Amino acid sequence: MILTKHFLNKAISTLSKSAAERTHYYRSLNEIKHILLFCEAKYWKNIFQCIESLKTMGKHVHVCVYTQKTDDTPIWDYAYVLVEAEKDINLWGFPDNRIKKQINGMSIDMLLDLTSGEIPVMRYLMLQHPAPFKVGAKRAGDEDFYDLSIVMKDGEHDIPFLFGQIINYLKTIRSKKEVV
Repeated sequence: MILTKHFLNKAISTLSKSAAERTHYYRSLNEIKHILLFCEAKYWKNIFQCIESLKTMGKHVHVCVYTQKTDDTPIWDYAYVLVEAEKDINLWGFPDNRIKKQINGMSIDMLLDLTSGEIPVMRYLMLQHPAPFKVGAKRAGDEDFYDLSIVMKDGEHDIPFLFGQIINYLKTIRSKKEVV
């Protein structure tokens, strides 16, 4: 049970401001080998299709899933971190240090946020992660904290559309290393 989200929201606000001011880096799809994907268990059917698509592209995918007692908890392989609402979040809404350490210890090229934006603890975990390239959906009122963001309509959370757009844009990014 979360007593208050006030301190978590304050931390998120601070992290959002510093994320918006940081130097943004871009990666082409060819440069990305290891991905950390943030998602929610209630959208697992759509998420699983995205993961399978990334794996067919030769990407190594780590998954961080937020789940509640009412959700069907997905089963995944070794590169899986489960954030359970009733178990891994303290009274102030912050994630357990074990979760933060496990997630931040992953060496990745891109953090892909496919969460709905409704779960503050996932936003906090995403913002404090040291990933060099962060990608996700920008919603009305959000700071510009992603390196690459896809603008979504208010209240809309269409994972297949979002994922398709992200992959499309990643394919068009050219790095300095690539010769055209």
